[in-house]
Amino acid sequence: MINKKSLILASCAALVACSLGLSANTARADISDQDFGAAIDRYLKSDSGMENLGSAMERYFQKRQQDAMKKQEDQAKADVENQFKNPAKIEVGSSPVKGPANAKVTIIEFSDFQCPYCKRGYETMEAVAKAYPNDVKIAFKHFPLPFHNEAEPAAKAAWAAQQQGKFWEYHEVLFMNQDKLGSDFYIKAATDLKLDINKFKKDMASDAAAKQIKDDAEIGSKNGIQGTPGFFVNGVAVKGAYPVDHFKGIVDRWLKQGVPAKN
Repeated sequence: MINKKSLILASCAALVACSLGLSANTARADISDQDFGAAIDRYLKSDSGMENLGSAMERYFQKRQQDAMKKQEDQAKADVENQFKNPAKIEVGSSPVKGPANAKVTIIEFSDFQCPYCKRGYETMEAVAKAYPNDVKIAFKHFPLPFHNEAEPAAKAAWAAQQQGKFWEYHEVLFMNQDKLGSDFYIKAATDLKLDINKFKKDMASDAAAKQIKDDAEIGSKNGIQGTPGFFVNGVAVKGAYPVDHFKGIVDRWLKQGVPAKN
């Protein structure tokens, strides 16, 4: 790795060489170290020298940043291509599903009800489902983040609502009221949806609820999910709250090339 001192010396060598009428490759060979050091010192004390050196360093770091970004973009594209060839195999299991059973594309969503980016992801999934009513189904898996105090209780409340066939309605209420999450709100939301409150409370506090949430989170972690929201579109990962068009690009490609083989 090029350190700052080496970069400054290299930049100075080139600039001083130009000022002395020498090529950058021969500057050090044609003058003594003492004269070279003195020339650099004089050059750096001049306004033009500092300005030229600053511009050269700025161009250098801009180029390095552009090269790094290009490398990241190329790697990201290569990763996506590899995922289309080798998509992740994630079972829907007992997760709630919305959309036609025979949909060609399955989106598995890992989400946290307290995460603001997950609310954006929820809105994106609503738009995707509306755009592909016959071709896309969405499965929801819980991935409560440990620093969100209400994420796990909200997940348990949603699981309890699922036991009475009201997961998607309850999940919508949670996302649309993230600022109200808490024990009183969970009961109020269940009451508004006309759920059996005694059963709801029992299910929410059950070991089964805790196990389902733990199992979902482990599946996400094993498949590279570290934050929320995270999605798998027929096994192609989308990590983050990407816009609708990003998902449409992946869905359209699956519809065009054919769905992956199932386990």
